[in-house]
Amino acid sequence: MSEGTVGIIANPASGKDIRRLVAHGSTFDNNEKINIVRRVLLALDAVGVVAIHYMPDTYGIVPRAAAPLALRHDLRPLPMPVLGNQGDSVEAARRLADLGAGCIVTLGGDGTNRAVAKGCGDVPLLPISTGTNNVFPEMVEGTLAGLAAGLVATGTVARDGATRRRPRLDVSLDDGRCDLALVDVATSRQSWVGTRALWDPAQLCEVVLSHVAPAAIGLSALGGLLFPKAAATAHGAYVHLGAGERHVLAALAPGLIRPVPIAAAHLLAPGETVVLQPGPCTVALDGEREFEIRSPSQALRVTLNPRGPVVVAIPAALRLGAAAGAFVAPA
Repeated sequence: MSEGTVGIIANPASGKDIRRLVAHGSTFDNNEKINIVRRVLLALDAVGVVAIHYMPDTYGIVPRAAAPLALRHDLRPLPMPVLGNQGDSVEAARRLADLGAGCIVTLGGDGTNRAVAKGCGDVPLLPISTGTNNVFPEMVEGTLAGLAAGLVATGTVARDGATRRRPRLDVSLDDGRCDLALVDVATSRQSWVGTRALWDPAQLCEVVLSHVAPAAIGLSALGGLLFPKAAATAHGAYVHLGAGERHVLAALAPGLIRPVPIAAAHLLAPGETVVLQPGPCTVALDGEREFEIRSPSQALRVTLNPRGPVVVAIPAALRLGAAAGAFVAPA
């Protein structure tokens, strides 16, 4: 590991999908992302980070954030092409892992972090929420995020105490295709990807959740509503939507609260695999439709994998940093 090196992946497209039209999602424009990154940079500088490598983008979020600052660290764009899709985040994460980054700060929603998780390996992530349905990233002040990321990257605090491993969902098909999700996997009756985002329960068939979170929004809200006693455990959940004995009132998007019919549901143990119903459908990963299944016999398998990405626990990192004297100013 290259101690004192931090990566920044700021997605210029996050926080702008159709849920601003069909619901009441907040808009994080790129100017606000610049403001957040600026505070992150100042905090990283304050705790002794020596180098920052960032994903380039067409808007120039990181260089615009750094322009008015007098920073001591080395700030460099990753030498990579910019395609303007989620592949940029995957490639940036891979390159940061190869560079030995001690931490990667992300700005985006669940989809952005899913892309980063596909490339980062075991590099700790510090996800800052700038998306729509934000279950994986946190709504956190950029200054605190930068301080925590810097303490982990410089080795000032031990990773064992300042990070935690989150679960993920491993997805595989009979034809050899595989993918992953951090929060949820869902199948939809719609046979085309279309606008990608999901918000209408009438179009949903089955949902698999990586964890049970009562205070979540989006499809992941279903787990906390159905199994509140399993919150904060290592369990995930399977939910079959449809005619049944109960409905739950779920916040499927910001300001969009709808009754969802539940035909069946059960908890999933770590390592457990569920096989979803075969048949033509679209498959959504972390709230966005990603691919279609056309064969009536194609089987989709989803496994709850407890060894997902490593994430910085901001309160723990700051507490350990204070105990280590990281915030003691020279006399």
